[in-house]
This record gives sequence, structure tokens and C-alpha cells, in this order.
Amino acid sequence: MIEVERNNPVDAVALGEFFARCGWEEPDAVVKLEWALAAADEWVVCRLDGEMIGFGRACRLSPVRRVVFDLVVDPRFRGTGLQAGMARLLAEGAGDLEEVSVFSATWAAPAGYLPVTKDDARPGGPATVSPKVYLGKRSIISGGDE
Repeated sequence: MIEVERNNPVDAVALGEFFARCGWEEPDAVVKLEWALAAADEWVVCRLDGEMIGFGRACRLSPVRRVVFDLVVDPRFRGTGLQAGMARLLAEGAGDLEEVSVFSATWAAPAGYLPVTKDDARPGGPATVSPKVYLGKRSIISGGDE
């Protein structure tokens, strides 16, 4: 059973090992991840049998803007809906007027924001994400890891 932890303390070394296992190798990764955690307003860690299999964090930029960063899922669990579930958890407290932008490890690239609506959603895409969540470029809507 997958366990979901919200805002529990996260060991930056373990997080760095998880990111490396998922393909993100960065000099001074632990320092950068400590900074990222300190800047986050909230985060989600998913574990299976104690092993980290998912991570995501969110920051408020203003009273009406929230950004969800680093939606990272262990490659063995991609395509299971875990990434979309983490995005939903991090965006669920958004108010009616709040804009939520989502950046994931796979699709972190500057692009215009396209709202995910029932008309835009395609089978296999992140259709389960709240319509309040903006998911960057169209390739996210058309598929990918989620």
C-alpha cells in the first residue's frame, strides 16, 4: 500500500538519492534540495514499504498564485496516476480565484499555460487533475509519464 506523507520532515540526503534514482544528478544536490524544501510551503512524499517512490512540492507566489514543482515519480511507478495524484493533493487547497501552475521533472520547460478542461483532456492524460491546475505545454495533456 502506498503511504502519502504531507509536510513531514524529509531527509535531504534521502531525497537526493531518490532524485538520482529518477535520473536527476546534480552537483551539490543535497544543498539544492535543502534550499528547495526550505522554500516550499508544502510537500508530499509517497512511499511503498518505506521506500520513497514520489515527491512533489508547492510554493505560494502570492495570495492568488501557487506553483507546484518537482513532481517526481520513481520510473517503476510512472503511468500509475501517482504524479497526477500528487499534483491534486498539492493544489486541492486552492481557492476559487487562485491560479495553480504545475511543473514536473519531465516537462519542466517554459511554455504558455493551458488550462486543463474536459474539452482538452485526452485518454491517458492527466484528466483527473483539478480544472484549477495549469499544466504548462500541450504535450502534458497529450500524455507522457502520466
